[in-house]
Amino acid sequence: MSFISDIKLKIGLKILHSKSKKLKRERGVFNFDNAKTVGIVFNATKQESFDIAYDFVKFLEHKNIKVETLGFVDSKEVRDFYRETVNTKYFSKKNLNWFGKPKNDNVDKFINKNFDILIDLSLIDEYPIVYISALSKAKFKVGRLTGKVEYLDFMIDISKKPEYKFLIEQIKHYLSSLNKK
Repeated sequence: MSFISDIKLKIGLKILHSKSKKLKRERGVFNFDNAKTVGIVFNATKQESFDIAYDFVKFLEHKNIKVETLGFVDSKEVRDFYRETVNTKYFSKKNLNWFGKPKNDNVDKFINKNFDILIDLSLIDEYPIVYISALSKAKFKVGRLTGKVEYLDFMIDISKKPEYKFLIEQIKHYLSSLNKK
């Protein structure tokens, strides 16, 4: 990263930390049996990650869970292979302010939804996705383990196999058995 990018990121993280301290949300622990709504945020830049996320959505919908997805496209334009539906929205680099904060109605609506579970499918730290995960009003936030300050409630270590499919396998495993009675 360049010197200017580092400064932008530091400013963004400082603002995000301040905002997240003020966040009020109802917390709870949910699994695939008791969750009614799930929000998924992911990097949709490559078609492979989009396809894997789309398959995961179908898995959740098969469990009668209402799913909304928000994909970040790390370019100026959204590509043709994206299937925009009522429950799937996208934002791109052109929707980011100077330090990387998303400025988009779809992002604002997604953050303010009171999902039972928010699933962050990112494999690396990307400020726009971290921003959404940190400020989401979801009751239970799930994603991969990172060494940085986290805003998630349940983190899964995928350091030995940092791949989308593996992360989703682990999420399926844990959220199928977590909090069972």
